[in-house]
This record gives sequence, C-alpha cells and structure tokens, in this order.
Amino acid sequence: MSLNFLSVVEWRTLGRRYLFGDNEVILDERRLLVRGEPVAIGARAFDLMLLLIAHRDRVVTKAEMLEHVWPGMVVEESNLTVHVSALRKVLGAQSLATVAGRGYRFVMPLEVKEPTPVQSPAGPQAQPVERASLAVLPFVNMSDDPQQEHFADGLVEDIITTLSKISGLAVIARNSSFAYKGRSVDVRQVARELGVSHVLEGSVRKGGSQIRITAQLIDASSGAHIWAERYDRTLQDVFTVQDEITLMLATELQVQLTEGEQTRLRYSTAHNFEAWSHWVRGLAHYRRADLTPDGMAPALASWQLADTLDPRSASLNAMLGLLHYLDARFGFWSSKEAAIEQGNVRVARALSLDPQHPDAHMTRSLLLLLQRQHAQAVAAARQSLQYGPNAADNAAFAAFVFADAGLAEEAVSLMHRAIKLCPIHPPFYLGHLGKAYRQSRRLEEATSAFEAYHRLSPGRGLVDLVILCRQRGQAEEAWRWASVLLASDPKFRIGAWAETQFCSDRAGLDADTAALRAAGLPG
Repeated sequence: MSLNFLSVVEWRTLGRRYLFGDNEVILDERRLLVRGEPVAIGARAFDLMLLLIAHRDRVVTKAEMLEHVWPGMVVEESNLTVHVSALRKVLGAQSLATVAGRGYRFVMPLEVKEPTPVQSPAGPQAQPVERASLAVLPFVNMSDDPQQEHFADGLVEDIITTLSKISGLAVIARNSSFAYKGRSVDVRQVARELGVSHVLEGSVRKGGSQIRITAQLIDASSGAHIWAERYDRTLQDVFTVQDEITLMLATELQVQLTEGEQTRLRYSTAHNFEAWSHWVRGLAHYRRADLTPDGMAPALASWQLADTLDPRSASLNAMLGLLHYLDARFGFWSSKEAAIEQGNVRVARALSLDPQHPDAHMTRSLLLLLQRQHAQAVAAARQSLQYGPNAADNAAFAAFVFADAGLAEEAVSLMHRAIKLCPIHPPFYLGHLGKAYRQSRRLEEATSAFEAYHRLSPGRGLVDLVILCRQRGQAEEAWRWASVLLASDPKFRIGAWAETQFCSDRAGLDADTAALRAAGLPG
C-alpha cells in the first residue's frame, strides 16, 4: 500500500523497522536511531523521510512532498529545502539524491525487518527520554473591549519568552503559535503542524482592576487535559500569575531545571502594570511594523514611555537597544555613530540590571557586528544562545552574525534550529538562511531561499540573487535579477550597498561587488 494512503490506525499496526547505513527507523514508535542512539527530528522531517523510503523505487516530486507533509497548506519550497537538508545531516549526505527540476530520491540500500513476538521480557525496558515540546496558543480575549487584545497577547508573549530560557523544553516561537489567532482549531492538528507534544491554551477577561485568567495544558497525542487552572486576581497580580503558570508547566512537563534556569524562570519584563501595558503595546507595533522609520516609530514611542515609568526593566532597555541597532543599520532617525552609541548605552544598562538577559546579549552582538568586531560579536551571540536556548529570533540573529564572521556551517545549523522553533516564520528568516547557505557555498539552496524571500517580501534578497547567478555561471539570469533589482530600487548603487555589509571576508566582498558590476549594476 502506498504510504500516502496509510491511516493512523494502519500506522500503529505496521510494527516494522527499516535499517540502512547506521540508521534504524522503528515505525510504530516513530523513532529514529543513529548508531543505536535515539535522534530527535521534527514530525514533518520524519514524515518526509518515510515518504521517500516508501517510494524509494522512484523520484518523489517536490509537489508530492509538499502535499503529503503539508496537506492543504500553502508552503514555500524553502521549507522543503530546510527539511531535506536536516535529513541529510542526520542520515548522511549520500542518503538522498537531488534530481534537478524534479525532486528527490532515497538511494541507500535498505533492509526491512518485520516484528518478532516478544517472549518473557526480563524486566521493564528503558525508553529514551525525549525533550518535551510546547506551543502556547494566543489566549482568547473574553472582555467586551477589543483593546484588551494587547493585554492577552502580551501575557502569552511573556510566557513564551520566559519558557524559551529553559534548555529542557522546546517552545514554539510566538510568530508560529500566533498564526492560529482568531481561529477555531483542533489542538491535535496544531500540534502535528508545529511538531509539539503539548499545547497550552487559555482565556483572559479583564474588568476594572480585576482579571480572570484560565489556562489548560493539553496532551497533543490524546487531546486530554493534563492540567487546568483559573486565576481570579487584581491587575497588579498579573506578573505573579505568569510565574505560577510557567512553573506549573515546567512541573507538569517534567522539565529538569538547572540552577541558573530556576533563577531565569521568573517574569522580569516590567515591575508595574502601567509600564507593562506600554510594553505590550510596543510589542504589537513592533511585530506588525514595516522595517521603516514610520513603521518602527510607534514601538519606539511606547517603549520610551514604558521606560520612564520603569527604568529598571532589562527587557525594555534591550529592545530599545535593538531599535537603535536598526536605526544604525538602516538610517532611520540618527547618524550611524549616534545610533550605535545610544544602543550601547541601552545594552550596558540592560546587562547591569540582568547579566543573563538573552535579548541584551543578542543586541550587543548585533551592535558589535556593525562595528566589524567579529570575534566579540560571536562571543556575545553565544551568550545569548546560552541564556535563551529556545529563542527562535535570537537563533536567527546569531546565524546572521556567524555567517558574517566566517562560521557559515554553524550559521546554517542555527537557522535550521530557528525554523524548527518557528515553523511559520517571518520572511527575514529566509534571508538569513540564504546568507548562511551562500557563505557555506551551498549555492542551489541559497538561491531557493532568496527566491522565496523575494516572493514573500518583494525587493528583498535581490542583490544576493544577482551574485548567486554570477557565481553559478548564469549570466543571463543575473542580468534579469539585476533588472528586477533596479525596478524595485532605482537608487541602488554598489558602493552604498557595500557599506552595509559586515562580512569578515573582505576578498569575498570584493568578489561580490565584481559580480554586481558584471551584471550591469551601477557603481
């Protein structure tokens, strides 16, 4: 029977194992062993692997793969590329063959083993412990006032941010979980789509100075409620409620906390409700803004007001520092030098308040990159990843830093990690992924990523596409992309672009500018 038509019940009755190379797939347990050790891969990557194995006698087209792994969803081909790359990394580069213009084929010798009856086991068999994974869905606003959406969304975002500091729990990023906002969903389907074992959902009702928050933790495999609670509190108690929810989640999911993580598993954004209200409004502006001065100005205004009300917030200072980084890089409001100086002041203040704040270390890393201090930028990025191991955006920013610092393969791994934590990711992830691929000389994958980036954010990634086409010997295609670039940005000049590049490989940058000139772009 074709794998495409196996039902869940039929999966459970297979009881079969596939052996190839150093790998073993146990079907009914959905487990992959490499040299006898369990290896965690995402649910979609696992399904993709099974599809390729089941149809190993032929090429499986990209369309078939997209339809099987993302049924009924509109998904960019770059998602497929990421999962294929992840499989090659785990199974071995020789396991999957790319058939240009068509798809992929599983090419390793395969042994199929049918199950044998288990007789008189000597005792209980140890099962590998898998890391718990969680998606926190947007809490439903039960208040009459639609303006309270900011309150409900901010509460959830703070919970996600706090949980992302725990190494033993994989937490799906806000961008992915909020894709389900306003929709009536089956949590089991959500869990399958996001590749998690558990889902948290809830609601918020605010009236006057009182709030009611409900939360339910659901086992995605069965749909059963593991834990549920209702909190009737005052507004000033919202921070305590967040602490109680995050601690309860860690307990119910049996997460092992290190001593440092126990300290970090505490709400720490703002210390009074009015400041927190402006913080969440700023987040709402930041999340939906265009990368322009007008787009970012409302977030800046909200966070500056929150900062006047609570100057002791490390999170506020870290995010204000990030806006100054964006100002320095893109020229929003100040000179580059002035913006870097303001950013450094904010970062220093954030780290004095919380030396382990992951966003503060990440902002420091980006500001150091602007100053081409590559080694220091990498060190700061590593600290960010240490203190926020499941923060998807920070992993994506770190990949950007690592690629420019000459650590291309590590940058690719970080982008795979970011996309796993944020499957429904913002378009800039594709730009960072393409950059990492290009720096690691994986030109075909880089091209796919940048083409997808341009489709989602028209005008983005075009310079890289011109360079990639020249590197791949596709002169006519390079000219075509150069024409698209000039139509999108008539003021584009190679010299101005080069000033915005921070790569430590100056010879590589010279080669890039030469490729742009060869494609007919103005200097």
